[in-house]
Amino acid sequence: MQPVVQAVLLSWSIPPVATFAGVLTALTYLRGAWLLRRAGYPDLPAWRITTFLLGLLALWFALASPLDTFSSFVLTAHMLQHMILMMVAPPLLLLGEPLIPIVRGMPRFAAREFAGPFLNWRFASRLGLFLTNPVTALILMGAAMFIWHVPGPYELAVRSSAWHWLEHACFFFASIIFWWPVVQPWPSRAQWPRWAMVPYLVIADLQNTALSAVLVFSDRLLYPSYGADPSLFGFPPQEDQAAAGAIMWVVGSLAFLLPAALIAIECLSRRSVAVESAGWARKTPAVDRGALHEPPNSLWRGLGVSNRFQSVQFQALSFVVLFLVVSAGLVLLSRSRVDDDDQVLRGAQQAGPFMIALYGPEGELPVGPASFAVLVQDRNSRQILLDSEVTLLLRNATDGSAKSRQIAASHDSDNKLLFGAEVDLDSEGSRLLELAVQHGSDREVTSFPISVVKPQADSSWPWLSALILAFATLLAGVYFLRHRTAKSARPAISTS
Repeated sequence: MQPVVQAVLLSWSIPPVATFAGVLTALTYLRGAWLLRRAGYPDLPAWRITTFLLGLLALWFALASPLDTFSSFVLTAHMLQHMILMMVAPPLLLLGEPLIPIVRGMPRFAAREFAGPFLNWRFASRLGLFLTNPVTALILMGAAMFIWHVPGPYELAVRSSAWHWLEHACFFFASIIFWWPVVQPWPSRAQWPRWAMVPYLVIADLQNTALSAVLVFSDRLLYPSYGADPSLFGFPPQEDQAAAGAIMWVVGSLAFLLPAALIAIECLSRRSVAVESAGWARKTPAVDRGALHEPPNSLWRGLGVSNRFQSVQFQALSFVVLFLVVSAGLVLLSRSRVDDDDQVLRGAQQAGPFMIALYGPEGELPVGPASFAVLVQDRNSRQILLDSEVTLLLRNATDGSAKSRQIAASHDSDNKLLFGAEVDLDSEGSRLLELAVQHGSDREVTSFPISVVKPQADSSWPWLSALILAFATLLAGVYFLRHRTAKSARPAISTS
């Protein structure tokens, strides 16, 4: 295997928070599926459990694989990532019928006090019916696809990790809503007859075709970031854009038209006609509904669990402890690494036989440590020179005096094609970041200007912590409001 190909395959960008959330979701679903099957629930066969886990795996692969690492360098990789987020992971997850297993797999206190009442809330039911209406779902899917492929928003997503994650979230959740009427996971019910899903999917394919045709046949580069970056794999940005459009065209058409054909065949069969005449409603399994929400008491007795550990107080305390542990884990993991999506091309120079490109944070840099990455290519063939030796040195822009010791760069970053290093920017002012590159007997030195400014006041409360605090406050408010309402609704007992 060629060294460049091997480096590409090793360039994984594993997101700690998303990985932790995915594992937690899988465990919750599996626990719920086990309890449901134990209670005699017949409508969760092994293949549905498998499809849900495959959907989680596809979602994680899109966010952690080399597709994410090279999404800011190669438009084709970014498009493949989007196709998995929109066409592969959502239908697989919905085929696993996740609603009941996930609620059942939650701690009993959370299911009884929050998840159950929320699902029974009239406003939530109406909102769910509105969002999963085929007209609404089709509009949301089209809006997400077209808005995020406009050059302005797309460039924001390429340059900023925060915008990149927002883009992924919009694609994923819009696709969940879009595929909901097609898969129709239980216990939801279809709002339109089954045959209507055929034109529904065909219209979605027309939207996808129109957008992909723009990428394929455009005579100019729509996203300047891909034109500014050095070509990593040897083909020009215009061809990269056309290839990305072709992938979107082919994969999207298969994802939309294949289910449409299967549904059409289903509707033409005698069984489909009978089901349609019955109102397209799946029959509720004949099982004990209480068993779906609470495990059998015999199970607890068999495990030797006393009534004290089955009390509401113990369940509430357990939920609070579990919530704090999970929240602390998410916050700690969110601080564990710096996302390479925040690095942009700061400049590229030819130096002797080399083409040297520097990547780092955009704009002026605050005082403190800053991560940089260097791409070294042959000047003529543009072959990536992985066996080079790269060192970085920070100098004053005025007198050229060294401001730091030499730092050897290595392939420890997510992108194994780049040499990464962290430089300590100890004071304000104009600086030169000097790069020394040696490959065989050739050695060249070049420098890039950077501006170091006073560090801005950084909030000590990260966004994820604030989000968790707001969610915890909401849960506490819902709990106390529900119980106060229930208490006030109890009839007064006469003492006369």
